[in-house]
Amino acid sequence: MVPPPPSVSARRTGGPTCIFAPGRRGPAADRPLPWRCAKGAAVANDGTAAERPRSPIRIGFACHWTQPPQQSWSGTPWHLRAALQQVADVQDLPLELSAPLRQVARVLGARRTPHGWTSTWRHGALSRAAIRRQLRAATDREHPDLVLQIQDLGVTSIPFAVLQDLSYGLLLDAYGPDGVPHFRAFGKRRIDRLRRAQDRVYAEATVLLPMSEWLAAHLRSHGVPGDRVRVVNPGANAAVPVGTPVPARRVGSERRLLFVGRDFDTKGGAQVVAAHQLLRRELGPDVTLTVAGPAQWPLRAPVPDGVTFLGRVPGAQVGELMDAHDLFVMPSRMEGFGIAFVEALTRGLPCIGRDACAMPEIIRHDDGGRLVRSEDPDELAALVADALADDALYAACAAAADGRRRHFSWDRAASEVVAAAEQSLRVRPGEGAAAAG
Repeated sequence: MVPPPPSVSARRTGGPTCIFAPGRRGPAADRPLPWRCAKGAAVANDGTAAERPRSPIRIGFACHWTQPPQQSWSGTPWHLRAALQQVADVQDLPLELSAPLRQVARVLGARRTPHGWTSTWRHGALSRAAIRRQLRAATDREHPDLVLQIQDLGVTSIPFAVLQDLSYGLLLDAYGPDGVPHFRAFGKRRIDRLRRAQDRVYAEATVLLPMSEWLAAHLRSHGVPGDRVRVVNPGANAAVPVGTPVPARRVGSERRLLFVGRDFDTKGGAQVVAAHQLLRRELGPDVTLTVAGPAQWPLRAPVPDGVTFLGRVPGAQVGELMDAHDLFVMPSRMEGFGIAFVEALTRGLPCIGRDACAMPEIIRHDDGGRLVRSEDPDELAALVADALADDALYAACAAAADGRRRHFSWDRAASEVVAAAEQSLRVRPGEGAAAAG
């Protein structure tokens, strides 16, 4: 059983008077579906009391947690679950493989990559089948109004929503037969098998909750009706309270670049190091680079002059690093969403990303930074130099920080998930609003 987040208050009982919508199919169909109720207090991102609708629908929260659960999927399900418990009745649907089964799955999923051995056991047939069985059993036992699945876990007998940052179909369309960055241990045929299984879940889902318009557009272009697709941007895991001053940037002659990413290759680390060396030749030794994330220095050549290599750093330290640098540079080849850019921008730190995936949705030119289009270190170096010299960019990025802090909050994300759940339970897949009414 996953322990409740310490910030979550005890579940409220009684509840306000509500207007009820018609019932629906499934084990919970004998209970009418409440869809509108009085407002309840919640805590806003700036720490003040905020009025937010509290929904009485009962959400079954389904996540195949890692250990510790707080670190699952970079903290996304942990933070979302805590925020959801402030606006709805949330019931955990425990999903966990036994230790012996997990060990067998790890062995069966072992794969050798250029970076050493790894195991893709969580995506293997044995693990996925076990999780599907547990999901169906937990759903039938708890009878929530709707199941919220973190990633596609399986088809349930009652309405369910899927929160997702990527789909296998999108990866195959975007990267083709050359292999998918960050998923190189899978191979194209295995990704295609996973895609077919995922498509079966998508076909039965009541509503899909992509985290970006990039994924939403792909789902719609592949036949998912628009009324079953609702974009829910994630919140920042290291939230910065509204009103927090933005640190001073570009003070003195030094210009401090920051790269953070455990997967150095996928995140474009080699291009960043090469661009930094070009900048030092052009602009002098005052341009420095900090590299954090990989356990060991990932390039064959030694750490160059002007580069500070920190190795692995705790998540809490990343925010401190961002506050101490002038530009966040991570031209990632593949990002499910790009939460690192959100963390930087909510601190008023301009970014250099890549013109790919969801990064253009996050990094706007006027108040966010720049987007590289190639693997050429010269292009990246030119964009870094341009951004560092752009006074208007730094002023606009600082001014936009509070707006980003409000938007990229888990309170807002939870409210959008609940709104999507309420709407989807009133209007089933394939029905229009008129038909439902």
